Amino acid sequence: MKYLLLLSFMASGLILSAQQETVFGNVDVIGGFGGPFIEVGSINGQVGADVGGGGALMLDAFFLGGYGQGTSYPDAVINDIDRNIKFAHGGLWFGYVKDQYKMVHMFSSLKLGWGKVRLRSDGDPDENDRVFVLTPEIGVEVNLTDFFKLSLAGGYRVVSGVSKLQGLDNGDFSSPVGILTFRFGGFDNNWEDW
Repeated sequence: MKYLLLLSFMASGLILSAQQETVFGNVDVIGGFGGPFIEVGSINGQVGADVGGGGALMLDAFFLGGYGQGTSYPDAVINDIDRNIKFAHGGLWFGYVKDQYKMVHMFSSLKLGWGKVRLRSDGDPDENDRVFVLTPEIGVEVNLTDFFKLSLAGGYRVVSGVSKLQGLDNGDFSSPVGILTFRFGGFDNNWEDW
């Protein structure tokens, strides 16, 4: 009797879900991508590169995914102590790709993430602070093969939440950025017909 009741609940759920309207009901999944990227920007007035990666699901002309990145290149002298700055963040990655079936096409995206800044030095305790990072970008993408794309973008990294680090504030981490991305993956070739 328990199994019959369980089966009837499952059948009812399937029938209701087949008739249910959804917010994204008309959106087609046409592919996905993933790969590494290099972001060149400035931290504490020093230009350097963050290395990271991400991936996303293509929903028609939009994509939705996640990313993560970090660096430990900059240094800061605070109270006559040389400190190494470690900066890492990750989160959601949203974007729009215009005419992605063309060899060269435009795209825009927004990375919305959370992370941590750590000041390290020999013999002194580390200082840590949690941060929020917002990076809008716009760029050009080139389809090199069916499954490999190269993109170059420019944007601005906005950092907030830096309050516990001596001698550093949000402005030391906010910066214009240039981003080189290697995207592996593809989309449904019939997508251009919709």
